[in-house]
Amino acid sequence: MIPLHDYLAFLSIVTLIVVSPGANLILLLQATPAQGRVTGVLMTLGFCAAIISHATLALIGVGALVAASVTLFTIIKCVGAAYLIWLGVKAFRAALTKTPIASQAKDCQTLPRISQKQAFVRGYLTNILNPKPAIFYVAAFPQFLSAGGTDYWLGGLGLGASHALIALFFYGMVVVTLHRVAEWLRKPWVWKSIQGISGLVFLLIGGRLLISRSPA
Repeated sequence: MIPLHDYLAFLSIVTLIVVSPGANLILLLQATPAQGRVTGVLMTLGFCAAIISHATLALIGVGALVAASVTLFTIIKCVGAAYLIWLGVKAFRAALTKTPIASQAKDCQTLPRISQKQAFVRGYLTNILNPKPAIFYVAAFPQFLSAGGTDYWLGGLGLGASHALIALFFYGMVVVTLHRVAEWLRKPWVWKSIQGISGLVFLLIGGRLLISRSPA
């Protein structure tokens, strides 16, 4: 079993990671006001599923392989960067969409509706295609897990589940907050500003990911 002080240390680290502004938060800010609370919740579940996936991949050694291989790291970071840049371009296009004055109250609805499945997948891809979490798990797990056996798997999955629960709570609160102020966020100038800022942030994160170097 993981000692309590080690577990609390891990929780502190992943909490800081979750609450730090990044692609997940921007995705919710961009989509929830226009698409609705259900979409935000499903994106959040996608984030959590990706966290569990990263933990599982790290436990079976795939995360370490990605961290050690320049080629694999480069492939994953390019795919992830391309995806974030695609989200950025879509956000900019939404921000630049012109609508008649009569329909300004529903301006945010110019963003194409996405299905529940698409919402989950979009949340999952935003997280899983980022090689940083995999590297974090490779670096953090050896400090908190036993060398092998049942405790290794139970401890690793337990830590991953704890991380996912923290993400579920934090991003769930974000979705609830965005839903409560959705009417204000759907005002044409506010919504277009959110889309424009979101697009810029996605492009910056994608560009930064492109120039990041493998830790190998």
